[in-house]
Amino acid sequence: MLAPVFKDVIRKGGIKPEDVEEIAIGNVLQNGAGTATTRMAQFMAGIPSSTPQYAVNRLCSSGLQAVINVANQIRAGEINCGIGGGIENMTMFPMGRMVDVTKVSAEAKAVEDAAACLMPMGITSENVAEKYGITRAQMDQMAADSHRKAAHA
Repeated sequence: MLAPVFKDVIRKGGIKPEDVEEIAIGNVLQNGAGTATTRMAQFMAGIPSSTPQYAVNRLCSSGLQAVINVANQIRAGEINCGIGGGIENMTMFPMGRMVDVTKVSAEAKAVEDAAACLMPMGITSENVAEKYGITRAQMDQMAADSHRKAAHA
């Protein structure tokens, strides 16, 4: 999913793959250190192995934080060209199986706010939708509008 984005950024930016000095990609559901997906896409897009990359995990703001990080590096004069963005692959890394709750301490489960951290975001979003009366149709419309705005941008 990420390789075509890198290729298009290079094409539309009118740059060479070797011009990219840093890659930062945000993703919450990270396997290992979270960089395998980015590293594979980097190579698939022809960006050399000498270009460093890293993963950002800031929950729902991971991709935005990655963009901010790269923008700040450019602004500070640390790099001239970088790629920042975000990716998730819920099929490969389903939220409900990321933590083995049987291995979480009883002490953590006894603290309400700590125990709530074990609830997958999908369930959290369903609870919020129910609490505020947000329908599936409204959510679908917002998603469609968001994708339309992104495509336009």
